[in-house]
Amino acid sequence: MSSRKKIRVSIVGASGYTGFELVKILLRHPYVTIIKLAVHQNPGIPFSDLYPALKGLCDVICSPIDAPQICAESDLVFFGLPHTTGMAFMPGFLAAGIKVIDLSADYRLNTPETFKAAYGLEHTDPAHLLDFVYGLPEINRARIQTTQAVANPGCFPTGIELALIPALKAGLIESDSIIADSKTGISGGGKTPKPAFHFPECNENISAYKIACHQHEPEIEQELSKVAGKPVDIVFIPHLVPLTRGIFSTIYTRLKRPTTETEILKLYRDFFRAEPFVRVMEPGFPPQIKNVAYTNFCDIGLKVVGDRLILLSVIDNLVKGASGQAVQNMNIMLNIAETTGLL
Repeated sequence: MSSRKKIRVSIVGASGYTGFELVKILLRHPYVTIIKLAVHQNPGIPFSDLYPALKGLCDVICSPIDAPQICAESDLVFFGLPHTTGMAFMPGFLAAGIKVIDLSADYRLNTPETFKAAYGLEHTDPAHLLDFVYGLPEINRARIQTTQAVANPGCFPTGIELALIPALKAGLIESDSIIADSKTGISGGGKTPKPAFHFPECNENISAYKIACHQHEPEIEQELSKVAGKPVDIVFIPHLVPLTRGIFSTIYTRLKRPTTETEILKLYRDFFRAEPFVRVMEPGFPPQIKNVAYTNFCDIGLKVVGDRLILLSVIDNLVKGASGQAVQNMNIMLNIAETTGLL
């Protein structure tokens, strides 16, 4: 495989944190060449001017978003544009037959009504919503292998869904009494400055926000309902904590029947045995953000307390929660070993 032809990859919306993370991962990928780094603002400057850490490593000149030119020169395109903006460009790429991976929320939800309720805008490309495969490899790998278009999962949904899927799939827990309490680092708010993410506001502070009304909640419920085969209702409370990166989710569920912790641990180990990026922790060693930071791993722990199953999940929001998972999906789509560039 060392003689494999290089894959021509471009990023539309490369200037944000996920674009930066994508470039760093792709630079070490042995089968990829970065062709275009397209941006809304400041085209014409080297990417390393935006991120000086990449000086001499990625001096590609940022280009405008020129769909025909990008399609003509690329085999696969990542979309890193802000939510609700990429759908204006996507139809042209799909019509050109280019493989696409969208890191925004524009194609994660299955109906335009759900999208409007979550993001407050009409979807401008509803005809393509069902053409996208939800890019959680641990449950959709076979569909990802054959699709043209992947909707990369959100950061909160990735960690929460991975923690809950084995228990829901096994019919082990009630589907209407789930509470997810998540703590996220500041980079989850994106690169554009916002008052709540200003250092004096978030340093030495923890704050809840969008309580039970976060835009990721319908995504989580949609995907978990597919796994459970019936509606799943979740109360989701995100919190901002003074970290740069990482998400720690504590999820409270109710068992349908008496089940020991040993039985549930076996269920989780068996379910994720072949998954390269999910690690089930030993009892007494709960997951920690520092053990997954800058990696594509999701670490999961669990504890049974009476009739409650408590699940713990940690990911790096910029890697497994965004760019790393996007590269994992790219590898699957292009029949490359899944861990390439990520380990």
